[in-house]
Amino acid sequence: MMSTFTSQLNGIDLVLFHTINGWCGRNLLLDHVVNRLESSQLKGLFFVGTFAALWFQRAKAQARRREALILLMIAIVLSFIVARGFADLLPFRVRPMFTSGIGYRAPLFVMDSYFENWSAFPSDTATIIFAMTTGFWLVSRWWGIVWAVFSIIAVLARTYFGLHYPGDVVAGALIGVGVTLAVENEFMRTRIAVPILGLEQGAPALFYGLLFPFLLEISTLFSFMRGIYRAISQILAGVVK
Repeated sequence: MMSTFTSQLNGIDLVLFHTINGWCGRNLLLDHVVNRLESSQLKGLFFVGTFAALWFQRAKAQARRREALILLMIAIVLSFIVARGFADLLPFRVRPMFTSGIGYRAPLFVMDSYFENWSAFPSDTATIIFAMTTGFWLVSRWWGIVWAVFSIIAVLARTYFGLHYPGDVVAGALIGVGVTLAVENEFMRTRIAVPILGLEQGAPALFYGLLFPFLLEISTLFSFMRGIYRAISQILAGVVK
């Protein structure tokens, strides 16, 4: 019975995938536009710009807003770790673009040939951007709505190119939202965010010297951490062999 239910879910996932990916490879301009919307650079620039706007915008509860933004950064890291944990523990799922016989449509240009050999389920990119969306929503409803629209477009773009099935991005989004809501609470604010923000007043050079590189790493969707993780995995794989 469980296998039948799983089979039905996979069938629905494939139908939704064909609905979105079916537009790919029909129009070169559309492929390039979607490629720009999917780019990690755009996600990073949008994140840093939104974060900076909310951080420096004058408000009556500016300190509390900054505390929420600090917790958002922590939530993003934890969300990424949780997503990678699920991906490593659950059965490996090949990306649609590398799966033969499913009716995948490729774009009309040659995409970057490098993609990490990680399981497609869940999508860690969806996890991160929906963690961002949730955090910004808790700080500003207006920015939350903007980010909700942006995040939906971004994950649809990944499905459009066959990087993920719809189920991959939905699972990732749920992780990002859930972890962020769990982190953004009064206990975490008083015990973690308040002491960290106190460093901004007492030692601003040190605080911003650490904040800006950390924002850079988040804006690249943890490219440096991914590289370390990949290197360690390769070393461990060599040891096992």
